Amino acid sequence: MEKIDVGDSGYPKVLAKSRYALPLWLKGQAFEGDEFCLAMVGTRSPSGLAASTVKSLIKTLSNYNVRIVSGLAQGIDSFCHTAAIENNLPTTAVIAQGLDMPLQSNQQILAEKILECGGNIITPFSPGSQAYHGHFIKRNTIISGMSNATIIVESRVKGGAMHTANFCLKENKPLFALPGSPMNPTSEGCNLLIYQKQAQIIWSINSLPEIMGLNSLFPLSKPQAPISNFPSKFPNWATKGTILEIGDICEQSNKPVNEILAMLTEMEIENKCKVNGQSVIFF
Repeated sequence: MEKIDVGDSGYPKVLAKSRYALPLWLKGQAFEGDEFCLAMVGTRSPSGLAASTVKSLIKTLSNYNVRIVSGLAQGIDSFCHTAAIENNLPTTAVIAQGLDMPLQSNQQILAEKILECGGNIITPFSPGSQAYHGHFIKRNTIISGMSNATIIVESRVKGGAMHTANFCLKENKPLFALPGSPMNPTSEGCNLLIYQKQAQIIWSINSLPEIMGLNSLFPLSKPQAPISNFPSKFPNWATKGTILEIGDICEQSNKPVNEILAMLTEMEIENKCKVNGQSVIFF
């Protein structure tokens, strides 16, 4: 655990320019280099589709220089941190208490996983501070303040995530929201933000990198050198760290699935890739 002040080399660059900048206590990796920090927040009582939706959204960001920022709460926040870890993206958990104070069991397990995977946990509250209700507002200013943009995944109209949305708007940062059924109370806040034209609608899962401008502003962060000993007949755009769908490989290589599967099996034996269902990650 260390304290980092505004202007320190390890302080979040976007937060340093924010009206919400405060000294922070940090556990884990310091912030280094340029990256797109994306806040993703929402309700603690999400709908049944929320986990898979978050996972699909974050998967579209897996090849970009993106850090997922959330609040370590149950529900949407936990889904976001977990999906970031699964897609090898750095993630930051902003908490509303001192770093030395105990977390609930599920939060503690997730916090340890975040640190193991190279992420970090930060707080504006000094050691010994308990998680009082009022602390969550200040925590939300940090989530928004350190992020280039914010996504509200699911929230009630009076949910805590709406505070984060408000802080985002006050600094004229891009705000996005996922539309939901009007029958779903946890979509009311998102639908209201979209109706009031305060939030841009995420109209499809695969549209996220495009509407955020990641292709031009934050290009691919994964190493792009071809895999050593890669079969010459295999597409040369498959690179270390890339995650691809088997169907996409077949389409772009113009080869039948049985031939692709045979090649992938050979590569997996040589520890050059890992096949997980219909997805492949290359090492």
